[in-house]
Amino acid sequence: MTDYLKYFFNLNHLLNLRPEPLHSRAIIAGVIIFGALVLLGVACKIMSRATKDGLKIKGYRKFFNLFLTMGLIGFVYLFFAWQGVVLLSSRLVLLAWAIISVIWLLFILKYIIIEVPKTRKQLQARRQFEKYLP
Repeated sequence: MTDYLKYFFNLNHLLNLRPEPLHSRAIIAGVIIFGALVLLGVACKIMSRATKDGLKIKGYRKFFNLFLTMGLIGFVYLFFAWQGVVLLSSRLVLLAWAIISVIWLLFILKYIIIEVPKTRKQLQARRQFEKYLP
């Protein structure tokens, strides 16, 4: 298995526009990973409906969009890889998918770590100020 991973992440293999078909283990691993992403998206949708906090709802919706979109795009990639479509089954597409996923996740984490506390602080200050208004 480790030999296949070394081969899979080899630069010549990643940039090959006519890659060999995926092994059955890779397809099964892809189905598990992309299925887990879709399930995480559904879980985030359920969690967003269970909470009343508007900032948490927005965060859950961002995660829902990320997980569901990337899971479905992953399944589309697996379909093309299984069918052997020349350009769309390239491992470069999978690499681009991973890079876009990480960048999107970083934007969501920036929202949760930086913007949510700032918004909560502003909201608290506004409530404190409005407490003394008639």
